[in-house]
Amino acid sequence: MRAPMTNRGWTAIFLGVLLLAAGGGTVGWAAGSKYEVWVTNQGINKVQIIDGSTLEVIAEVPAGTKPHNVTFTADGKYAWVANVASNNVTVIEVASRKAVATLPAGKTAHAVTFSPDGKRAYVANPGDGTVSVFDAHKHDLVKTVAVGKAPALVTFSGDGKKAYVSNGGDATLSVINTATLEVIKTIPNVGKGAMGQVLTRDGRRLFVTGGGENKVSIVDTREDAVIKDLVHGKEAHGVALTADGKQAWVPNRQSGDISIIDVASGDLVATIPNVGDKTDIIAFSPDGARAFVTTRGEAQTGDPAMVTGKEPGLSVVDVASRTVIKKIRLGGDPHGVATEPVGAGAAASGY
Repeated sequence: MRAPMTNRGWTAIFLGVLLLAAGGGTVGWAAGSKYEVWVTNQGINKVQIIDGSTLEVIAEVPAGTKPHNVTFTADGKYAWVANVASNNVTVIEVASRKAVATLPAGKTAHAVTFSPDGKRAYVANPGDGTVSVFDAHKHDLVKTVAVGKAPALVTFSGDGKKAYVSNGGDATLSVINTATLEVIKTIPNVGKGAMGQVLTRDGRRLFVTGGGENKVSIVDTREDAVIKDLVHGKEAHGVALTADGKQAWVPNRQSGDISIIDVASGDLVATIPNVGDKTDIIAFSPDGARAFVTTRGEAQTGDPAMVTGKEPGLSVVDVASRTVIKKIRLGGDPHGVATEPVGAGAAASGY
């Protein structure tokens, strides 16, 4: 902890500046082009890099202590890794695979999201109930914003004027005015353990996972209010949009499956069973053909309530057939996942 990452809402990520082609996939990315899958592994304090074609681990890059989530900059040159145990962010140069900066954040830095214009990076800090806002280029801290209890992730409105913060500790969304960096509203009842978020392509609705209540809440972004709850699976956690924007895929940690929600109707339409033990975060390949889902290992964050899985790694799902085609064993405790076209300068990030 998705980039993977995050978020204009027309993709599976929380990277605000990503654009997708009308037929699916990343703009400027040709089918068959190479891409990489980056996985943050809390058990070994490294980011593991997997070749998207061979599905083999090709590199491991040291990060901070207990790296939780990874997000790429829009130009694809850097990956920002939030480290929950060292309370900071590691900035990795993609080409050299070397850390070039370490930025102090708040307590248990959980996930990074870039503003739609790419100028600022927002870091959710569950341990102290804040969001750290950085200048994404100079790496200077702009402001620390107090939000709700245990904030997990930031997602932006389509116009970039609002930032939504999922607060897992009090089941709310804090709404930040991005011009003033002040909280202007708190949306209640989005589910205990609120974490994953994704915005629909039209920007009108936000899907929020509330794993503590086994639900996904749908928020109207014009009224900033919950308009529907879907109860399904056990402990909904991550969420991502398919490349065409028509479906939201939600891994459920305790039931080890993926719920598929039709975006237009807001209804559950299918479930992919037996994805893996303790399915966590999800990111799609740049062409939208595959979904990559992390499966947890032994809990490394010191929280006794954290889930522990027996097959730490990455499950690869064929989107068309909705079947698991491979399980990549990584060891440790994999959590965040993001995909990055090699040399294409765009990213799909998990959280």
